[in-house]
Amino acid sequence: MKYALALVNIKGLGVKTFSYLIPDEMKDKIQIGQAILVPFGRQGLINAFCVGFSGYLPGDFKVKKISKILDEKPLFSIDYLKLLEWVANYYCCDLVTVLNAAIPLKLIEKASKTEQAVEFVKFDGATKRQKEVLEILQISGKMPLILFERQAKTTRNTIKKLEELGCLKITAEELYRNPLDILKITEKEPLFELSPDQQKVYEGIKNKAEGNKTILLHGVTASGKTEVYFKLIDDTIKAGKNVLFLVPEIALASQLTKRLAKKFGTDDVAIWHSSISDGERYDVWQKLYKNEIKILAGARSAVFAPLQNIGLIIIDEEHEGAYKQTNPAPRYDARVVARKLAEFHNCPLLLGSATPDISVYYRAVNSGNLFELRKRYNDAKVPPVTVINMQEYGRAAYKNVISKPLQVAINETLENNQQVILLINRRGFSTFTQCQACGHVIECPNCAIPMIWHAREQRLKCHYCNHSESFPDFCPECGSDALKNSGTGTQKIEQYIKELYPDKKVERIDSDILVRKGEHIRLLERFQKGDIDILVGTQMIAKGLDNPNVTLVGVISADASFNLPDFRASERGFQLLTQVAGRAGRGDFAGRVFFQTYNPEFYALESAKSQNYGEFFEKEIAAREEFDYPPFSQIIRLVLACENNFRAEKSAQEIALRLCTMVEKYGISERLEVLGPTNCVIERLNGQYRFQILIKNKMDEKGHRFISSFLNKITMPKDIKLTIDVDPLDIL
Repeated sequence: MKYALALVNIKGLGVKTFSYLIPDEMKDKIQIGQAILVPFGRQGLINAFCVGFSGYLPGDFKVKKISKILDEKPLFSIDYLKLLEWVANYYCCDLVTVLNAAIPLKLIEKASKTEQAVEFVKFDGATKRQKEVLEILQISGKMPLILFERQAKTTRNTIKKLEELGCLKITAEELYRNPLDILKITEKEPLFELSPDQQKVYEGIKNKAEGNKTILLHGVTASGKTEVYFKLIDDTIKAGKNVLFLVPEIALASQLTKRLAKKFGTDDVAIWHSSISDGERYDVWQKLYKNEIKILAGARSAVFAPLQNIGLIIIDEEHEGAYKQTNPAPRYDARVVARKLAEFHNCPLLLGSATPDISVYYRAVNSGNLFELRKRYNDAKVPPVTVINMQEYGRAAYKNVISKPLQVAINETLENNQQVILLINRRGFSTFTQCQACGHVIECPNCAIPMIWHAREQRLKCHYCNHSESFPDFCPECGSDALKNSGTGTQKIEQYIKELYPDKKVERIDSDILVRKGEHIRLLERFQKGDIDILVGTQMIAKGLDNPNVTLVGVISADASFNLPDFRASERGFQLLTQVAGRAGRGDFAGRVFFQTYNPEFYALESAKSQNYGEFFEKEIAAREEFDYPPFSQIIRLVLACENNFRAEKSAQEIALRLCTMVEKYGISERLEVLGPTNCVIERLNGQYRFQILIKNKMDEKGHRFISSFLNKITMPKDIKLTIDVDPLDIL
């Protein structure tokens, strides 16, 4: 092989790959995954990674030589690269895009942090005072130079003289920046003893967990799934293997890592998500690749971390949409990538949820890999749910939003010194601003959606493109000043609750407050300690919170998730209501749940009220089968966008026609169904008009390869953007 393919980070352009000639002296040394130094235009010598080799170049190019191998030890392997290639093929994008998402750029920039360390060598030649200084070092062993200077009460000049005498040695030590240091964990805790139900499930999973299998643990909220996970983790580590543990949110990853560190020690546990610093990510990556970490916990991006020797992959709350990367490409799903990763390592993939994804549950039932915990731990009661029909109670409600029965329940809970969770799955203060004279709704100038009023910042904001503007004085349609904020978001509920309970501590948790690093951890810790009486939030508070003093959960608008034009809307609404209801009554006190709704007889809401997943599954799977939605097909969504509406529609029609022609030519139109093009539900986004084509693939991998081959041959005009979303999260 004459040439190496180098991955470089170009200022202003991002990650790209270029070919370089391998010097003769490097041919026996260079490996995939090594950091190398390469010449690049005016930037001179820059850091890069070797990601492949070839014996020839396509075309007549003048190729520069690799200047130096920076690290003998690679930072990723050929197998790791194979996984990324699979991701690129499955999600119909190029490998460079996947590399850009998977490998932290700071790795390329060599983001190690060093400090000077000092080490004892000998006493010979030292004065009496210098020997006293050296004795401290001899007893303490190697230590940071700054710490030694302070402990020995000496000066930098004295240390330099001792170095010249050869009495001590100063070296540059690479520091490990541990994101877990913030947790301040000093000693381990023993694993809990499993209940008979947990023990039965644990043994069943353990007997199944040979080789590559996908196993589902369906357990009601507070049934103790985590304790089963911990026992399986303990077994895996004792067998000399490592564990990857994914959760859907950064806040949950922090909570989980704290629990793991308490059980298994901070030295063996690491955390990985987008909020840890570049330096911390670099250090964790190094330790992972050196096989110095036994348990890696994190959000979806952790599926790309180079954890070695994996013996078990766990995905908790597997139903959560946060596992899917929606933008930008690669639009990967960590659950799908984890299945492939488990296949690579020939290890089990354990999925857990109280409200499993319909497709996952269907496959688990049919493969015999389903295990269930039907009762809460220690037979604790599932909290009863009261459905409040806002058609009856709405007018008497506080500001037409917080009903009297819910207010009474909050009062009783607070009087008992217990805590309350209130869910409203919409951030901001008001969800739309409307003119009372002509009915015009203020929309984002870039997107065909209403602007959201944020009271604290006194700005109208778009939650899609982040455009913001001040509140208009007059209606842009009719000139009236009768503009009114309507609808309800977390900020409004927070304000109303503070008005109703001025002497109580009320806090809000949603993505708007997560501006400071670790803010969510601090808020949840305060709530856990009892420093917060009422916590208002979006779906972020519907999972993972295990606070025994929470005895009341109120859902302000239980209909919100059901009203979206998406085939998964009922499933998402059921999951959210069931999950948030599970936050109540997890301790010694009984819990209560209130759903406020304008449609109390909707089937998904009734199933959520009774916490009956089986009942919901039977109705939902029948509807999916009738209309060939997953798991009875795979959905691939194509979105064509352009600033010119006609151009966007015409391009979508051309692609749909070409695809339909090919499908009919091969006689597979019944098994590869092409729907559209149609306007997207959100017709305009970021100033671009959008049309979509939905493909229902009922041919599994064969159909996927057919579609991939078709898409690879498409060349789009510069003004048309084609987005390919395999297994889309929604079709909005």
